[in-house]
Amino acid sequence: MRVKLLGGFRVERGDEAREAPDWPRRSAKTLTKLLATHPGHALHREQIIEVLWPDMDPDSALNSFGKALHAARRVLEPGLERRQDSAFLRLTDSMLVLNSDRVLIDVDVFERLADDAVRSGEVGAYHAALAAYSGELLPEDRYEPWCAERRSTLAEAHLQLLIGLAAAHERRGAYSEAADRLREVLRQDPAREVVHRQLIRLYARMGAPDQAVRQFHVCEQALRRELDLAPQPETVLLHDAIRESQLSSTGGHTTIREAHGSTFVGRELVLRAMGEQFAPHQEGRVAMIAVSGEAGVGKTRLLEEFALRVAESGAVTLRGGRGAHANWFACGPFVVALEDYAVRLAAPDREELARRYPALVRFVPSLRYRFLPQEFGTEPRDYHLDLIPSIAQFLTDLARTRPVLLVLGDLDEIDDVGLDLIRYLSHLAVNVPLLLAGTVRDPDGEPGSGLPQLIEVMARERLCMRVELRCLSRRATERLVRVLLPGVAVSDGVMAEIYEQSRGNPLFIRELAGAMRGDSPGPAAGQQGASWPFSPHQPARTRAIADTRLALMDKALRRVLGLAATAEAKEISLSQLRAGASALDPPVAPAALLDVLDRALRMRLLEEKEDGYAFRHPVLRAAVYDSLPRHRRDEFRSALSETQSALSETQNASRPLTA
Repeated sequence: MRVKLLGGFRVERGDEAREAPDWPRRSAKTLTKLLATHPGHALHREQIIEVLWPDMDPDSALNSFGKALHAARRVLEPGLERRQDSAFLRLTDSMLVLNSDRVLIDVDVFERLADDAVRSGEVGAYHAALAAYSGELLPEDRYEPWCAERRSTLAEAHLQLLIGLAAAHERRGAYSEAADRLREVLRQDPAREVVHRQLIRLYARMGAPDQAVRQFHVCEQALRRELDLAPQPETVLLHDAIRESQLSSTGGHTTIREAHGSTFVGRELVLRAMGEQFAPHQEGRVAMIAVSGEAGVGKTRLLEEFALRVAESGAVTLRGGRGAHANWFACGPFVVALEDYAVRLAAPDREELARRYPALVRFVPSLRYRFLPQEFGTEPRDYHLDLIPSIAQFLTDLARTRPVLLVLGDLDEIDDVGLDLIRYLSHLAVNVPLLLAGTVRDPDGEPGSGLPQLIEVMARERLCMRVELRCLSRRATERLVRVLLPGVAVSDGVMAEIYEQSRGNPLFIRELAGAMRGDSPGPAAGQQGASWPFSPHQPARTRAIADTRLALMDKALRRVLGLAATAEAKEISLSQLRAGASALDPPVAPAALLDVLDRALRMRLLEEKEDGYAFRHPVLRAAVYDSLPRHRRDEFRSALSETQSALSETQNASRPLTA
């Protein structure tokens, strides 16, 4: 037997698709619809009575239930004899079940095909799933509350299939087909901003910037009309980038060249693994992603790209790690994220948010415009008790409506209260699609310190996904250089030297390419006698980064790195470092030197070589050297010179005398 709910209710029996006869009782028909619509196709008798006969006394309602069940069985099985069990409708211990082993329900078929399409990402699978959606659920019962939520869920699944099919077409270069699917989504939901944004990007890739700008204005008008909202900053930025011809396509995904010029290359596999944490049926979904890696490897850029793609898929993205000011007060990144969300809401929605979560009004500026500070009587020392539960409640409530990504920025800067909130949210996120993400400078950190211990515990509990971001491969380095230097002929030899100097670190690749392009001091590529990027002097931005990193290090680490950068050879032995450190004033003790080397290796500033240690990146070595004032260079040279003299005397004394 086939039961059809999409596009209208119909029951068909047998291979000849003979439609069931008229229903003698309307309640029998509604009873069958109710069971077929429910995801498990099983309901307790009391649940059915509550829906169909809520105002009847218990005896009358039970009698009506019996009559409706009898009539439904006779329609589904006209030849069913009295007191014979039904093959389709079974009542056991007050549970009424529509036997899905004998009944094929079109909603079940659609959902199974939709899951297959999302899992495979294949165009054919998407077409099969979309073909199974023959219309909205039970349009004749559009105003019945018992099927409203199910109707919305299925309609949303249909829209997500169209969006997924558009993405699949785009990956294959079928831009027109992708645009058709996105326009179909917007016909059904004109205010879906992420789809407008996706269509704007697509028009830009198709070489139709005028159409892209026109679509932005369509989006703007729809948001004003439907929701009384302005476009989000991401949409405005995209529009501005297209008007200024700054849109570029790399790696099959369209990105914006922001003011810092970051171009995204070589991280597709990592992004795919991160994106799977938002898959609806992903088993073992984590609560947090912690991205670690050496400075300049692109940790922050990775999270920016991840947030952009997640937003395009329909999730809510909240950013709490914008600027160091976010960590100046307890739970700062969380409060900044809430402000990032609240400031984009229309005034009535902000009022509703303030009403539902009154404790947040004290901390989120956009919610305070109608409230006076004296209305809050909580003592400052107790405000954590209000803040943590309120933030957790808001985020979990929001995640029940749409998946939520909260980007916290640099996790090393979060205080103990913030770490407690992360720990609390990570357990709540097991039941809702809420994902936290942040960067970690040193995943091992100091023994017993808060963040490494938290990440270790969460990883053991399978609540945290640790992503160690490595430098780009040689091939990805070449791709990035060619994107950064469009129209510039870069020889294989120069490419090899760029990779040798940068070791695939994206920041250093950009700096070297920028210098070749003429953005930084030094002769441009192709200029007669140009030695850049192979000069020992580094661009100003790289030196500034080295200065910033050195400022965050303790004195012992700075002095040891200065020694290594001042050495004449690229490599420096442990004995040279030990002797040079002891020759400084004040000296670096041997035990402290070993601790410094441990940290430098862990932070990937230095790496072990056969005969000693060397800077992992030649670019960083030169930048550290350039950051040293002249008197420090002289001090380090003098210490190393004394070391070399002492080593030479030792070697001469150990040589055997010969006749």
